[in-house]
Amino acid sequence: MADSTASHRANRAWEVELPSSSQVRHSGPVHIVTLQRLMARTWPGLEQHRVGEWHVRAAGGFTSRANSALPLGDPDVDIEDAVDEVVRWYRARGLTPRLQLPGTLDGSPGPADEVAELCDRRGWAAEPWTLVLTRASRPAGDVRGLAFDWSSEPDGGWLDLYHYRGSELPATARRVITAAPATYLNALLDGRLVGIGRASLADQVVVLTAIEVVPTERRKGVGAAITEALAARGAEFGATSSALQVYQHNDVAVRLYRRLGFVDHHRYRYRYLPD
Repeated sequence: MADSTASHRANRAWEVELPSSSQVRHSGPVHIVTLQRLMARTWPGLEQHRVGEWHVRAAGGFTSRANSALPLGDPDVDIEDAVDEVVRWYRARGLTPRLQLPGTLDGSPGPADEVAELCDRRGWAAEPWTLVLTRASRPAGDVRGLAFDWSSEPDGGWLDLYHYRGSELPATARRVITAAPATYLNALLDGRLVGIGRASLADQVVVLTAIEVVPTERRKGVGAAITEALAARGAEFGATSSALQVYQHNDVAVRLYRRLGFVDHHRYRYRYLPD
Protein backbone atom coordinates (compact mmCIF):
# COMPACT_ATOMS: atom_id res chain seq x y z
CA MET A 1 0.00 0.00 0.00
CA ALA A 2 2.96 2.33 -0.37
CA ASP A 3 1.95 5.45 -2.24
CA SER A 4 3.34 8.87 -3.05
CA THR A 5 2.04 11.80 -1.04
CA ALA A 6 -1.23 13.26 -2.27
CA SER A 7 -3.76 15.71 -0.91
CA HIS A 8 -7.53 15.39 -1.04
CA ARG A 9 -10.16 17.89 -0.03
CA ALA A 10 -13.83 17.16 0.57
CA ASN A 11 -17.07 19.04 0.69
CA ARG A 12 -18.89 19.20 4.04
CA ALA A 13 -17.89 20.71 7.36
CA TRP A 14 -16.82 18.05 9.84
CA GLU A 15 -19.77 15.84 8.90
CA VAL A 16 -19.31 12.55 7.16
CA GLU A 17 -21.97 12.01 4.51
CA LEU A 18 -22.32 8.26 4.26
CA PRO A 19 -22.63 6.65 0.82
CA SER A 20 -25.73 4.78 -0.26
CA SER A 21 -25.94 1.03 0.24
CA SER A 22 -25.56 0.54 -3.51
CA GLN A 23 -21.98 1.82 -3.26
CA VAL A 24 -20.90 -0.72 -0.65
CA ARG A 25 -18.56 -3.53 -1.76
CA HIS A 26 -19.62 -6.67 0.07
CA SER A 27 -17.43 -9.59 1.06
CA GLY A 28 -18.20 -12.91 2.68
CA PRO A 29 -17.76 -13.64 6.38
CA VAL A 30 -14.21 -14.08 7.68
CA HIS A 31 -13.42 -16.67 10.34
CA ILE A 32 -11.96 -15.43 13.63
CA VAL A 33 -8.70 -17.33 13.09
CA THR A 34 -8.32 -16.01 9.55
CA LEU A 35 -8.98 -12.42 10.54
CA GLN A 36 -6.62 -12.57 13.51
CA ARG A 37 -3.83 -13.91 11.32
CA LEU A 38 -4.45 -11.24 8.71
CA MET A 39 -4.35 -8.50 11.35
CA ALA A 40 -1.11 -9.96 12.72
CA ARG A 41 0.51 -9.52 9.32
CA THR A 42 -0.14 -5.77 9.47
CA TRP A 43 1.65 -5.32 12.85
CA PRO A 44 4.21 -8.15 12.95
CA GLY A 45 6.78 -6.90 15.44
CA LEU A 46 10.51 -7.01 14.78
CA GLU A 47 11.25 -10.64 15.60
CA GLN A 48 9.14 -13.71 14.86
CA HIS A 49 9.18 -17.29 16.09
CA ARG A 50 6.97 -20.30 15.42
CA VAL A 51 5.72 -22.96 17.78
CA GLY A 52 4.00 -25.15 15.24
CA GLU A 53 1.22 -22.94 13.88
CA TRP A 54 1.48 -20.52 16.78
CA HIS A 55 2.90 -17.14 15.86
CA VAL A 56 5.24 -15.57 18.46
CA ARG A 57 6.52 -12.00 18.01
CA ALA A 58 8.63 -9.48 19.86
CA ALA A 59 9.59 -5.83 19.48
CA GLY A 60 11.37 -4.72 22.61
CA GLY A 61 8.13 -4.38 24.54
CA PHE A 62 6.48 -1.68 22.40
CA THR A 63 2.77 -2.54 21.95
CA SER A 64 1.13 -5.72 23.11
CA ARG A 65 0.33 -6.78 19.55
CA ALA A 66 4.01 -6.81 18.61
CA ASN A 67 5.06 -8.55 21.83
CA SER A 68 2.62 -11.41 22.21
CA ALA A 69 2.04 -14.91 20.92
CA LEU A 70 -1.02 -15.72 18.85
CA PRO A 71 -1.77 -19.34 19.86
CA LEU A 72 -4.04 -20.40 17.02
CA GLY A 73 -3.83 -23.77 15.32
CA ASP A 74 -1.72 -26.79 16.13
CA PRO A 75 1.50 -26.11 18.11
CA ASP A 76 2.84 -29.58 17.18
CA VAL A 77 3.39 -30.34 20.86
CA ASP A 78 1.26 -30.57 23.97
CA ILE A 79 -0.33 -27.20 24.75
CA GLU A 80 1.35 -27.02 28.16
CA ASP A 81 4.73 -27.62 26.53
CA ALA A 82 3.95 -25.02 23.86
CA VAL A 83 3.12 -22.39 26.47
CA ASP A 84 6.30 -23.28 28.34
CA GLU A 85 8.29 -22.65 25.14
CA VAL A 86 6.58 -19.30 24.67
CA VAL A 87 7.45 -18.34 28.25
CA ARG A 88 11.11 -19.29 27.76
CA TRP A 89 11.30 -17.36 24.49
CA TYR A 90 10.03 -14.12 26.06
CA ARG A 91 12.04 -14.51 29.25
CA ALA A 92 15.22 -14.91 27.16
CA ARG A 93 14.50 -11.46 25.70
CA GLY A 94 13.69 -9.81 29.01
CA LEU A 95 10.02 -9.50 28.07
CA THR A 96 6.82 -10.41 29.86
CA PRO A 97 5.29 -13.61 28.42
CA ARG A 98 2.04 -12.54 26.78
CA LEU A 99 -0.66 -14.31 24.77
CA GLN A 100 -3.28 -12.75 22.51
CA LEU A 101 -6.40 -14.89 22.93
CA PRO A 102 -9.34 -14.35 20.55
CA GLY A 103 -12.82 -15.24 21.74
CA THR A 104 -16.39 -15.09 20.57
CA LEU A 105 -18.66 -12.19 21.41
CA ASP A 106 -21.20 -14.27 23.34
CA GLY A 107 -18.85 -16.59 25.20
CA SER A 108 -19.61 -19.58 22.99
CA PRO A 109 -16.68 -21.91 22.15
CA GLY A 110 -13.78 -20.04 20.55
CA PRO A 111 -10.45 -20.89 18.91
CA ALA A 112 -8.25 -20.26 21.96
CA ASP A 113 -10.42 -21.58 24.79
CA GLU A 114 -8.05 -24.40 25.77
CA VAL A 115 -5.15 -21.98 26.09
CA ALA A 116 -7.33 -19.57 28.10
CA GLU A 117 -8.24 -22.37 30.51
CA LEU A 118 -4.56 -23.19 30.94
CA CYS A 119 -3.86 -19.53 31.71
CA ASP A 120 -6.59 -19.62 34.37
CA ARG A 121 -5.03 -22.68 36.01
CA ARG A 122 -1.56 -21.15 35.97
CA GLY A 123 -2.62 -17.75 37.31
CA TRP A 124 -1.94 -15.63 34.24
CA ALA A 125 -3.34 -12.09 34.57
CA ALA A 126 -5.91 -10.78 32.08
CA GLU A 127 -6.13 -7.41 30.35
CA PRO A 128 -9.46 -5.83 29.28
CA TRP A 129 -11.29 -7.14 26.23
CA THR A 130 -10.64 -5.54 22.85
CA LEU A 131 -13.36 -5.59 20.19
CA VAL A 132 -12.60 -6.32 16.56
CA LEU A 133 -15.08 -4.61 14.25
CA THR A 134 -15.44 -5.01 10.49
CA ARG A 135 -17.28 -3.37 7.63
CA ALA A 136 -17.61 -3.97 3.90
CA SER A 137 -15.68 -1.53 1.73
CA ARG A 138 -17.33 1.59 0.40
CA PRO A 139 -16.34 5.04 -0.90
CA ALA A 140 -15.39 7.72 1.61
CA GLY A 141 -18.03 10.18 2.72
CA ASP A 142 -17.62 13.89 2.06
CA VAL A 143 -15.94 16.16 4.61
CA ARG A 144 -15.30 19.89 4.28
CA GLY A 145 -12.35 21.76 5.69
CA LEU A 146 -9.91 18.86 5.99
CA ALA A 147 -6.98 18.07 3.74
CA PHE A 148 -5.74 14.49 3.73
CA ASP A 149 -2.03 14.01 3.08
CA TRP A 150 -0.91 10.45 2.37
CA SER A 151 2.56 8.95 2.59
CA SER A 152 4.26 5.57 2.67
CA GLU A 153 6.21 6.61 5.80
CA PRO A 154 5.10 8.46 8.95
CA ASP A 155 6.63 11.92 9.20
CA GLY A 156 7.71 13.71 12.36
CA GLY A 157 4.32 15.29 12.93
CA TRP A 158 2.58 11.92 12.62
CA LEU A 159 4.94 10.33 15.15
CA ASP A 160 4.59 13.27 17.54
CA LEU A 161 0.80 12.84 17.59
CA TYR A 162 0.82 9.05 17.98
CA HIS A 163 0.87 8.23 21.69
CA TYR A 164 0.56 4.55 22.48
CA ARG A 165 -1.71 4.31 25.52
CA GLY A 166 -1.00 7.96 26.29
CA SER A 167 2.75 7.56 26.66
CA GLU A 168 5.73 8.88 24.72
CA LEU A 169 7.17 6.68 22.00
CA PRO A 170 10.32 4.63 22.70
CA ALA A 171 13.28 4.61 20.34
CA THR A 172 12.09 1.42 18.62
CA ALA A 173 8.60 2.77 17.90
CA ARG A 174 9.20 3.85 14.31
CA ARG A 175 10.63 0.45 13.38
CA VAL A 176 7.63 -1.32 14.93
CA ILE A 177 5.08 0.98 13.30
CA THR A 178 6.67 0.59 9.87
CA ALA A 179 7.43 -3.14 10.10
CA ALA A 180 4.62 -3.91 7.63
CA PRO A 181 3.78 -2.01 4.42
CA ALA A 182 1.20 0.67 5.19
CA THR A 183 -0.05 4.07 4.17
CA TYR A 184 -0.08 6.95 6.64
CA LEU A 185 -2.61 9.77 6.79
CA ASN A 186 -2.17 13.28 8.14
CA ALA A 187 -5.43 15.20 8.52
CA LEU A 188 -4.90 18.96 8.20
CA LEU A 189 -7.18 21.87 9.02
CA ASP A 190 -5.98 25.18 7.61
CA GLY A 191 -2.51 23.65 7.35
CA ARG A 192 -2.53 22.48 10.96
CA LEU A 193 -2.19 18.79 11.83
CA VAL A 194 -5.35 17.71 13.67
CA GLY A 195 -5.34 13.93 13.26
CA ILE A 196 -3.54 10.87 11.97
CA GLY A 197 -4.22 7.30 10.92
CA ARG A 198 -2.62 4.21 9.42
CA ALA A 199 -3.96 1.61 6.99
CA SER A 200 -2.28 -1.69 6.15
CA LEU A 201 -3.56 -4.26 3.67
CA ALA A 202 -3.53 -8.04 4.21
CA ASP A 203 -5.12 -9.93 1.34
CA GLN A 204 -8.51 -8.23 0.91
CA VAL A 205 -8.76 -6.78 4.42
CA VAL A 206 -7.47 -3.31 5.25
CA VAL A 207 -6.64 -2.93 8.94
CA LEU A 208 -7.05 0.57 10.39
CA THR A 209 -4.82 1.57 13.30
CA ALA A 210 -3.32 4.61 15.03
CA ILE A 211 -6.41 6.79 14.59
CA GLU A 212 -5.74 9.83 16.75
CA VAL A 213 -7.18 13.35 16.95
CA VAL A 214 -5.69 16.32 18.78
CA PRO A 215 -7.65 17.06 21.98
CA THR A 216 -9.00 20.42 20.78
CA GLU A 217 -10.65 18.85 17.72
CA ARG A 218 -12.20 15.76 19.26
CA ARG A 219 -15.92 15.05 18.93
CA LYS A 220 -16.10 17.30 15.87
CA GLY A 221 -16.15 14.57 13.24
CA VAL A 222 -12.41 14.41 12.58
CA GLY A 223 -12.08 10.83 13.82
CA ALA A 224 -15.00 9.73 11.65
CA ALA A 225 -13.49 11.44 8.62
CA ILE A 226 -10.12 9.77 9.19
CA THR A 227 -11.74 6.37 9.60
CA GLU A 228 -13.71 6.75 6.37
CA ALA A 229 -10.66 7.98 4.47
CA LEU A 230 -8.49 5.07 5.64
CA ALA A 231 -11.13 2.50 4.75
CA ALA A 232 -11.64 4.03 1.32
CA ARG A 233 -7.91 4.09 0.73
CA GLY A 234 -7.79 0.38 1.38
CA ALA A 235 -10.62 -0.19 -1.09
CA GLU A 236 -8.58 1.61 -3.75
CA PHE A 237 -5.93 -1.09 -3.30
CA GLY A 238 -8.40 -3.97 -3.51
CA ALA A 239 -9.75 -4.37 0.02
CA THR A 240 -13.29 -5.69 0.21
CA SER A 241 -13.57 -5.08 3.95
CA SER A 242 -12.06 -3.01 6.76
CA ALA A 243 -11.17 -4.09 10.28
CA LEU A 244 -10.23 -2.13 13.38
CA GLN A 245 -9.67 -2.79 17.06
CA VAL A 246 -10.86 -0.82 20.07
CA TYR A 247 -11.11 -1.46 23.79
CA GLN A 248 -14.57 -2.83 24.55
CA HIS A 249 -14.98 -0.35 27.42
CA ASN A 250 -14.21 2.67 25.21
CA ASP A 251 -17.88 3.53 24.74
CA VAL A 252 -17.30 6.74 22.77
CA ALA A 253 -15.11 5.07 20.15
CA VAL A 254 -17.30 1.97 19.92
CA ARG A 255 -20.40 4.12 19.29
CA LEU A 256 -18.54 6.09 16.61
CA TYR A 257 -17.44 3.01 14.70
CA ARG A 258 -20.86 1.41 14.92
CA ARG A 259 -22.43 4.62 13.63
CA LEU A 260 -20.09 4.40 10.64
CA GLY A 261 -21.40 0.93 9.88
CA PHE A 262 -18.79 -1.25 11.57
CA VAL A 263 -20.16 -4.34 13.28
CA ASP A 264 -18.71 -6.46 16.08
CA HIS A 265 -16.85 -9.46 14.67
CA HIS A 266 -15.16 -10.98 17.71
CA ARG A 267 -13.06 -9.92 20.66
CA TYR A 268 -9.69 -10.75 22.18
CA ARG A 269 -7.70 -10.04 25.28
CA TYR A 270 -4.14 -10.45 26.39
CA ARG A 271 -3.11 -12.84 29.12
CA TYR A 272 0.30 -12.32 30.68
CA LEU A 273 2.46 -14.02 33.25
CA PRO A 274 3.16 -11.63 36.13
CA ASP A 275 6.76 -11.25 37.25
